[in-house]
Amino acid sequence: MKKFAKVLFTVLICAGIFSTVIYSSCSNKCGTTTCQNGGTCTNNKCVCPTGYSGNSCQTAWDDEYIGTYNCSRSVCHPGVAGTNAWQSAITKSATNGGYTVNISNFDNSNTTQVAIIDSAGNMKITPAAGTYGVSATGNFVSNTITANFTTYVTGGSGYSCIMTMVKE
Repeated sequence: MKKFAKVLFTVLICAGIFSTVIYSSCSNKCGTTTCQNGGTCTNNKCVCPTGYSGNSCQTAWDDEYIGTYNCSRSVCHPGVAGTNAWQSAITKSATNGGYTVNISNFDNSNTTQVAIIDSAGNMKITPAAGTYGVSATGNFVSNTITANFTTYVTGGSGYSCIMTMVKE
């Protein structure tokens, strides 16, 4: 009888462990989708934590912005000499908790600007220290960044433009 009780006890423990594993592996399911990266299922939809998007929270916020862009500027005041078409690249930056990116060749100037682009696609560049500075705001929609920016030189004049960056 003691042997039967031990076997029964062992079977119940194994069944409990198995049920716990099955429940925990399915508890983050949203229909046929499994929420990733800490996403939780609410009303049969994955709700993503800050920094992730997609129907299963599979995309890191900055991955969609990273790449090469064909750029142009328009509506400059005062007018700007030189080419109005060039390429820039957006790369990940390790600063600001992952919410900053580097934009190389910003405004066809061979400089790199540090921008904050949040998970809603809003972009902001604050003026850099030194003699050359850029201030910009914009947004990312459908692989295109449209930004209003102003360049300035300490003690001198600058210009303001609208820039469009289309991801390749």
